[in-house]
Amino acid sequence: MTNYVDFHCHLDFKEFDGKRKEIINKCFNSGFSNIVSVADPYEPGSFERTVETLQCHDQVYCMAGGHPHYASKYSNEIEENIIGFITENNAIGYGEAGLDFHYNLSSPDDQRRVFKRQISVAKELKLPLIIHSRNAEKEVMDALEEMKFDHPVVFHCYTGNIEDGEEIIKRGYSISISGIVTFKKSDSLREVVKIIPIDRIFTETDSPYLAPVPFRGETNTPYWVTHVAQKVAELKEISVETLNNQIKRNLEILINYSKKNV
Repeated sequence: MTNYVDFHCHLDFKEFDGKRKEIINKCFNSGFSNIVSVADPYEPGSFERTVETLQCHDQVYCMAGGHPHYASKYSNEIEENIIGFITENNAIGYGEAGLDFHYNLSSPDDQRRVFKRQISVAKELKLPLIIHSRNAEKEVMDALEEMKFDHPVVFHCYTGNIEDGEEIIKRGYSISISGIVTFKKSDSLREVVKIIPIDRIFTETDSPYLAPVPFRGETNTPYWVTHVAQKVAELKEISVETLNNQIKRNLEILINYSKKNV
């Protein structure tokens, strides 16, 4: 087991209180390369718990952004807090930000307004943008084009169709694959994986959500990205080692890009 990367997890969640260091040590003692934890500006204590996570290992990185679920609560204060956290903690990207027309927990209009604002902020900071998109891939891409966003883009936890996946790749963006790829009814996602070049792919857990088969329904942890990588490698007919080594390089590109600008 070498060079596994969990590109997107939520170790700030209270489910991990008292366990963060243990979980992170288990991963890196098993040969992990990197973990990226996402901070939530809407959740009290998230920034502090993310800093605690960063202190567990020097190959743990972070990102922060305003999730579309809470777009109706976005404010100047939230934005200032995100920017402050990102700059103080050398975040490797801005996100997750985007549009979610599956749950619509904030109105579509609020989501669109806030997403464009966050594209603008990421553009000003010259940072990679990490996208949350549900039933909104075309509109997300349209917004990125309209705003002339010319920094790296990663669609995290991709659940879209193969046509949108092809367009994402055509535009030079990347796609991150979660444990959903192991689910019985995810044939369409498995077809998407097959068309993603390995220099445009990431693996993630989105933990504590989306535990892969055979752990479905349990609290997910970064350690189970091993199952995601194994399924992706199988679909791409390459070794897990080859996949992980490339994903490590993909992440290093983002890290180096963000270091130039934060």
